[in-house]
Amino acid sequence: MSEPEAKSKHLWLIRTYYRVRALAFAALFVAIGLHMAGRDYGGVAWVLLMLQFLVYPHLIYWRALKSSDPLKAELSSLVLDSLLVGIWSAALEFPIWIAFTLFIGPALNNAINRGWRGALYSLLAFSSGALAWILVAEFRYSPDTNAQVTTICLTGLSVYILGLGNIVHTQNRKLRETREALRKSEEDYRLITENAGDLIAMLDAEGRWVYTSPSYRRLLPEEALGVGVSALLHVHREDRDMVRAQLNKSVETGESQEFLYRLMAGDGGANEFQATVNSFTQADERKLVIVSIDITELRQRDKALAIQAHAFENMAEGMMITAADGMILSVNRAFTAVTGYSKEDVVGKSESEFRIALQPPKFYEDIRDALAKHGYWTGITWSRRKDNEIYRERHSVSSIRDEAGHTTHYITFFAIAGDDKNGVK
Repeated sequence: MSEPEAKSKHLWLIRTYYRVRALAFAALFVAIGLHMAGRDYGGVAWVLLMLQFLVYPHLIYWRALKSSDPLKAELSSLVLDSLLVGIWSAALEFPIWIAFTLFIGPALNNAINRGWRGALYSLLAFSSGALAWILVAEFRYSPDTNAQVTTICLTGLSVYILGLGNIVHTQNRKLRETREALRKSEEDYRLITENAGDLIAMLDAEGRWVYTSPSYRRLLPEEALGVGVSALLHVHREDRDMVRAQLNKSVETGESQEFLYRLMAGDGGANEFQATVNSFTQADERKLVIVSIDITELRQRDKALAIQAHAFENMAEGMMITAADGMILSVNRAFTAVTGYSKEDVVGKSESEFRIALQPPKFYEDIRDALAKHGYWTGITWSRRKDNEIYRERHSVSSIRDEAGHTTHYITFFAIAGDDKNGVK
């Protein structure tokens, strides 16, 4: 939970305590006021009574709101409550129902928030307050209260306890909802990891398995994936030091790391993976989550494309790839050597802009018909170089079609015809 979220949650709790405290202290003000009426208490006592039970709850609420740690401020106020009501109990000469109500309310609050330790803090604070008054004044004991005061104390105490019970109920309900949401989240996460094709694993700071997704079983034997076994054992030996360095860097810096590595499968084959590793702290221990995507087929495809591109670029014949509309997409080195046009001169343009038609229209109609019918055409054509020199070509064109049979591209091969010497200017 982020700090703003935690503070928001604590403020809700503090507002709830504020409402309960303010209502309880107002009831105590009435009960103690009735008890003090007709007795020998001066004006100062009445002012202090008003400050304690009518003003004080609002002051400590304001203090908690302004605090950088509202919950800590509220917990310290609960102990202060016990100290102050201990003083009041001794000053009122320990009337049983008033003193009991003054003690049990803050004690319950402290116990709810801190357990037995909180209850002990409350008892010590209450006793300290009472003892301080006795040392300053003297010990006097007048336990009796009239029926009206007793009724108010019992009613107020009942409402206070029920209010605290409602707070506990609300917190327990939210806790159950949070646990259920967490359980559902964990279930969803497990379903994802157990059915994902990617390799997902958790490692300790030393690079040993803590958890591996079932997808690992496609590549490695079960004994290689046991908890505590080194995750580097089946990493290709040439990549092992690099992978260890990346894991250590993530642990030391806390930053995500990405790298490529090869994993030796149980059948002896090497699969290539692209990995992302993130570190985090769990129970004061540094751990790593590594997600690996199998790029073996992609890398093989890239290598095949690189070989094809190399072959295309180094063919002895000129080669040109055009879209179905005649727009030139790519040419090879031999194309430039034969025609004098560079790749920059022609890519993105139509062949008709620079390969001036030197044959009659019927010639090109026959080529289009052959391509539509057979998918290819070969023959001899006249062409013009960039310097306007005319020469003869051995020319072949093939059409590339999609699954629906529509032509998407043309591939053209050409070379200078054998009987063409120097061309014609």
